[in-house]
This record gives sequence, structure tokens and C-alpha cells, in this order.
Amino acid sequence: MKTPKNAKWIKAEKGDGLSIIYYDKEGNKMTRRKDSTKGSLKGSKAWRHNNPGNLVIGPHARQYGAIGSASYKVIDENGKEKEYTFAIFPNYEIGRIAMIALLKGPRFIKLKLNEFPRKYTGVEDGKPDTKEAIAYRDFLKKTTKLDMNRTIESLSPDEFDILIRKMENYEGWHLWEDGEEYMPIQKIVGVKMRKHCITDFLVLGYLEKKWISREEAIRLAESRMLRAVVVHHSKQVYLRPFPHETSFKDMIC
Repeated sequence: MKTPKNAKWIKAEKGDGLSIIYYDKEGNKMTRRKDSTKGSLKGSKAWRHNNPGNLVIGPHARQYGAIGSASYKVIDENGKEKEYTFAIFPNYEIGRIAMIALLKGPRFIKLKLNEFPRKYTGVEDGKPDTKEAIAYRDFLKKTTKLDMNRTIESLSPDEFDILIRKMENYEGWHLWEDGEEYMPIQKIVGVKMRKHCITDFLVLGYLEKKWISREEAIRLAESRMLRAVVVHHSKQVYLRPFPHETSFKDMIC
């Protein structure tokens, strides 16, 4: 099922493997995955995260709208394992705004384009260039055609836009339509009761209604596939509606 164009994601987290799961306020979710075909670039991290600059999570990313994060372990060029935690944004536009704001902020605005790749890729002051920093610098020099001795601050709006677009190219924005799956949350629209206890729930899924047992309903709710609150009481586990939603007593069939 295609993701609605007006979907507004309020939370995101890492799913199985390299997948990212987004949630809206109703509990509907959308999953983005990487293409597992060998050598394929489809479903890149930047696309899965709505993060064209591959910004790490932190105060800046949160201030500019990050709704989650995901961590990845990589082996650096010295053979050491490192973990990086990248921000997840609700859409491409917000992720791009966060990227632009970072470059125009105090950390980067006065840097020369020659210096910029070192700080952007995390090379510590006094340390030699990494292969990544060298490759990034060479790519920007070749593709932007800008004078690498100029500062970011000195760029015209058009030149700055060129820098941003080429950075997006380098960071790897590769969407994969087949790697996106939308799953609307199931909703309870009816209940059956016996001796003042709910025994079955009428659930509205995608295009169909069906009756399920109390046990199955609890399992689905715990898996975030059914819109209901799971209550763990000292003697039993049961479901209740979210606050301000229709009471189950008003759904008796």
C-alpha cells in the first residue's frame, strides 16, 4: 500500500536490519528498507532517514526537527570499530533545512571549502586527513567548480545551493520506491462481552473487518499493530481505548 502524501510522522526508530520505521500520531507506520541486491545503492541511509546530509543526532538535529535516530557500527580505515548515530527526520525538506542551518551556523560558516570536509566528517584538530575527508574534498572541488579557498560565508545563494546539492550527491540520496511499505494500524470498531468481560474484538484493518480473540487483540496491540492501550493489571492483562476515544462499552455488538 502506498504511503499517503499527507502523512505526518512524529516518531521514528530503527527496525530489523537496516530498516527504519516511521509512526504518525494514530499509530500508522511506514517502513523504509535498503535494497539487498549486491552493489545496489537503492534505499540509501540518507533516504531511509530523510537526512540528505547524514547528520548525526544531537542538539542541532533535535532543534531542527529530528524525530528519532539509528546507530550503525563501522570499521574505520585503521581497522577500529566505531559507532555512529544518525538523525531521522520526518521528511526530506526538514532534513535539508537542518543540513543548511548546520553549514550556516558558527561551526562551519567561516571555514574554507578546503577545510570544511575535515570538520564535517569528524576529523579531530591536529589529526591528519582521513581517506574520507580527502575524497570528500576532491569530489566537491571537481563537481562544484568553486574556489576551494573561499569560505562558506562568501558564497552567493546560488553558489551555496550548488554546494548543498553536491553534498547531497556525495552523501548518497538514493530512493527506492519498492523499499517503502505503508501499514495502517488496525482499529477496534466493535466488541463482544460475556459476564462483563470482553471476549472478542471486531477489528477494522485495510479494506476488511474481522473478529479476533481477546488474546490476539492484546498481541497485536503490544506489537503496535492495533490501536489500543495494553494495561498490565496485577491479576490480568486487558485493553482500553486511548484517552478521549470511544469507550469499548459503546461498541458492544
